[in-house]
Amino acid sequence: MISRSILFTMALTVAVSAAAPAMSGGIFLDVPMTRIFVCQGADATMEIFVPQSLLTKRNVEKQGLGGTVNGLYAVDLSGAQKGKVIEPVRLRSTKDNTAIVMTQFTRKGLKPAAIPMAGGTLDADQRSGSKAKCEPFRPS
Repeated sequence: MISRSILFTMALTVAVSAAAPAMSGGIFLDVPMTRIFVCQGADATMEIFVPQSLLTKRNVEKQGLGGTVNGLYAVDLSGAQKGKVIEPVRLRSTKDNTAIVMTQFTRKGLKPAAIPMAGGTLDADQRSGSKAKCEPFRPS
C-alpha cells in the first residue's frame, strides 16, 4: 500500500509538471522538487519544497539558499474538508541562516513568514498556517 505522503508527493510532481509550460516568468520550475520542511497545524499539514538541484549544489544548512529561490508550498486541508492546495512561493535564507523566509506572493496581504531551520512555529496565514509546528530542516 502506498502511503499518503508518497501519493501527495506524486500528485505534487504531476501538478508541477503540468503547470510548468503554462506559467511564465519562471514561477514554476520544470524540475524535480525536494521537500525541506513539514509543518502540522490545527487543521492542516504544510510542506515546503525547493528544486532538488539546489540541494545537490549547496549545503543549505551551512551556506543558506544563496539568494531568492522559487519553491512550492503545499497545504493539505483534508482534515478540514477543504482539499489540497499547491502554490508557488519565494524562499530566502536569513542573514544568519537560522531560518528560511517564505513569501506567498500569489496572495496579497500576507507577510513573509520565517521557518526556523531547527524547527519551530510557522505563522504563514490565518487560513491554515497559523501556529503550525515545523520539524527541523531536512531534505527528504
